[in-house]
Amino acid sequence: MTISLAEIGKTIFKRSDSVNMSDFRSDIKTFNILFALDGRRSVQTIATEDNFDIDELSNKLKEFYDRGLIERAADNVISRGRSKKLLDAIILKRSRGVGAIAKAIKIKIALKGINPDSLTPDTPDDPVLLRKLVALARSYGLVVKTKADRTKGRTKLLIDSIITQRSGGDPMLAKMLKTKFMLKGINPDAYSLDTPDDPGIVRRLTDLAGKLGIKIPSAKARSVDKIEQML
Repeated sequence: MTISLAEIGKTIFKRSDSVNMSDFRSDIKTFNILFALDGRRSVQTIATEDNFDIDELSNKLKEFYDRGLIERAADNVISRGRSKKLLDAIILKRSRGVGAIAKAIKIKIALKGINPDSLTPDTPDDPVLLRKLVALARSYGLVVKTKADRTKGRTKLLIDSIITQRSGGDPMLAKMLKTKFMLKGINPDAYSLDTPDDPGIVRRLTDLAGKLGIKIPSAKARSVDKIEQML
């Protein structure tokens, strides 16, 4: 089983079910890369958001894939073609169908770090690229419909509540609990009150809190002031 470097950038990966993150605690670079693979983010997004060198990351992912440490994410969790559709709408809107103008617009978009010719209807959607295209489209007067904002801060609230109540304020216990969260694929330091919630992670944390008898504040995660008062 192998994969080419050309395919790496077009693929979204997740850790193989057989991978035990605790086996890589002594290899922090491998641990961080494996931890970043959530089955939703593209390689480019991971490199941008987690500060990896894209070439080094791609080579490592090829190595991990060949070793069976990672696998392709299921197609049904990956949206495709939205970037291409949005880009075409921008070009059509600005060029009004005039070929020469469309070509000039493509050049302008390329200068913004977006290669129009690299996008196809099968290109996996990159959240970072989509945000750039949505902002560009709106600057041109295009009305872009997006999904309603997810709740924010609930994950942070759950993690802090579990750590605070289980540690009883003991810094060493709190540190141990954070490490346990990391080994379960949840990085406590990656969440803030402004972090959009992942429903799957919220369910996992809610179930864990219930099993541990942790009392979770009932304030809405969007109400930052209420959350801060309760913590």
